[in-house]
Amino acid sequence: MQKLIAVWLICFCAVSALAAAPQPVVIVVDTNRIMREAQAAVDIARQVEDLGARYANEFNAAEARLRQEDQALTKQRDLLSKEAYKAKVKELRDRLMALRGSAQRQRTLLDRARVEAVRKVQLQLHEVARALAGEVGANIVIQKAALVWADEEALELTDDVLTRLNEVLPGVTIEVSE
Repeated sequence: MQKLIAVWLICFCAVSALAAAPQPVVIVVDTNRIMREAQAAVDIARQVEDLGARYANEFNAAEARLRQEDQALTKQRDLLSKEAYKAKVKELRDRLMALRGSAQRQRTLLDRARVEAVRKVQLQLHEVARALAGEVGANIVIQKAALVWADEEALELTDDVLTRLNEVLPGVTIEVSE
């Protein structure tokens, strides 16, 4: 009899807890689409492309100068002593390695700046989605990519979130720090 009373109390407490729990109100947001189409995200991609092209042009120009120096050095080979020629070749190779290292550092810094800029967009996206969820009375926001199934009445607010995100964050400036 005591076991039956204990089971009954456990069931009563569980039902009471479930009844007191808030009902889930879910909205769906396609964050992948937003991160492709948001003005700030598009602006970030454009800036990264522009900076990458500028860095590549600078690297290519510096590398071309080193190639010209190498060709000039090859022509002077017979005029220089063996040791002097070897020293100049080594100095040229060292400069080329330094140039390549510098180019790699620039790519790394640009990538870090891109990641930081995208993070700013993502944080603002979450704030906009949270605010919109509060306005429509939702207490859960689900990313569309994680959704397995929803009926036609599911509340998808991707367009609304995208519009608001574009209003509050029309662009992000890439800040490449040394």
